[in-house]
Amino acid sequence: MQNGSAFQHGRGNTKNRNAHEDDIGNIFHSVFDVELATSPEAINEVFEVRYQVYCIDRPFEDPNCFVDNREHDSYDPRSAHALIRHRATGHSVATVRLVMAGDHPEEGDFPMEAPCTHRMSRRAQEAIALARRDQIAEISRMAVSREFRKRLNEDKSVTGVSEQASYSDSENGKRAVPYISLGLFAAILEMSVKHGITHWMAVMEPAQLRLLKRFGVEFDHVGPVLEYHGLRRPAFTEAASLIDRIKKRRPDVWSLITDEGRFLPAKPDNN
Repeated sequence: MQNGSAFQHGRGNTKNRNAHEDDIGNIFHSVFDVELATSPEAINEVFEVRYQVYCIDRPFEDPNCFVDNREHDSYDPRSAHALIRHRATGHSVATVRLVMAGDHPEEGDFPMEAPCTHRMSRRAQEAIALARRDQIAEISRMAVSREFRKRLNEDKSVTGVSEQASYSDSENGKRAVPYISLGLFAAILEMSVKHGITHWMAVMEPAQLRLLKRFGVEFDHVGPVLEYHGLRRPAFTEAASLIDRIKKRRPDVWSLITDEGRFLPAKPDNN
């Protein structure tokens, strides 16, 4: 299957990168590819990974509801999907989707909206209310396959991150960055640019939020820890300002997730 990835571009210009940047970008690209799941075959792979993670490994969903062994729901038809592939095997190792408001934005809810947003601060709720619904997307169904969660020594987390969360490459003995979460975030950004998304909401594991923060990825608004398929924290942010902050704090991470500036989110349009 072809790799529909931004990561196929712009890898040769390394003159102005420091060693730390080379570690993040070059090691990531040597191990993984990011693919936007646009074909029926790729979307089936997304649903299969989700079934393994959300129905079997961590049964948040009832496997008996999915006789085809593919986890999917009513939000998927108005979502964009992505995969991370292991280059050496071609296996799908992680997935993420962006749930969008759909053709009737004022009628289209988001999965976290009813159970989570009322628990956030008044300032966060106002920011959500002021953003155009057709420019909001929820980052959802971030999942890492069982095989790679074991390789990350983190079997209990659906996203495969812990406080250590470094990738051990048994093929060449390297133990270093990247974090699969950064690859998923690159996919989120590429899908957002494609669909005109300017704001993100999400419910994430606290360890995942801490991990992203260490790489300069820090949401504007983060709510309290709550029970939502495990302990999670709701978050909301404007995409462009978050990406600008990453560029100032961690230009190496910015280069990776934007494909050296190729994918940059639009500024909000409040009209």
